[in-house]
Amino acid sequence: MSSTATVLVLSAAILHAVWNGLVKAGADRLITTWAIGAGSALVNIGLLVFVGLPDRRVWTLVAVSAALHVGYNLFLAKAYEHADLAVAYPIARGIAPTLIAVGGIVLLGDTLSIVGVAGIALVTIGLVVLISSQNMHGTKWAVATGILIAAYTVVDGAGVRANNDSVQFIALMFTMNSVALTPIVVVSRGWRAMRRTVVSQPSRLFVGSLASSAAYLLVMIAARTEPLGLVSGLRETSTVLAVVIGHRYLRERVTQRQIIAVVIAAAGAIAIALG
Repeated sequence: MSSTATVLVLSAAILHAVWNGLVKAGADRLITTWAIGAGSALVNIGLLVFVGLPDRRVWTLVAVSAALHVGYNLFLAKAYEHADLAVAYPIARGIAPTLIAVGGIVLLGDTLSIVGVAGIALVTIGLVVLISSQNMHGTKWAVATGILIAAYTVVDGAGVRANNDSVQFIALMFTMNSVALTPIVVVSRGWRAMRRTVVSQPSRLFVGSLASSAAYLLVMIAARTEPLGLVSGLRETSTVLAVVIGHRYLRERVTQRQIIAVVIAAAGAIAIALG
């Protein structure tokens, strides 16, 4: 991976862990997830005014990705309702690189070396260790989230390559995702609860919106020229930071077994990136 792509992806990893920490810290994780997404949509509508819409050829991929992101948002909120950030985040993000690497190879013609294959094995081992030590009621939502992460990443990778412009594709996708998610949250929580959440923490939600948009845009810029498995693998180094945020700032209890599992999975993610 080029040095420029490496910097982009590592920056995205930091931003991603930060906005997920903000979701976990929210009183209502679903509304917080929606609010961050709505803020991202406003930012991306502004971008679309300047960069224009993507080619119509990729609008179907945009719609598919937006639908997958809606499911991702719902499952992510559930995961954080039932499990700590230091557990749910590494599981969800750790599952994704393996599935994305396979999807990139099968669907997009990407290649991985023996180092990358070894990385997939390490990620799998780390996740087995982590999941086996947790209550499955909480971790099943994280597993479902990871599957959707892999699905939308492969779709988005195909979309930005076909459109040859990451900003247009991602900006329209985030906007469509927010439009689709809003009525679901309205029915589930109601406008009053949504308004209370936004009014009570506007600065936190603003930071989360910017971090969310920037994190994914940086990843998709890198994905235009680099194999998806490499990009996803390096980005999942954010799992280590998420454990630190969970333990230090959210006062979550982190066991030695969790730390070992996350380190193994992170090492595997880096190996995938090198592969």
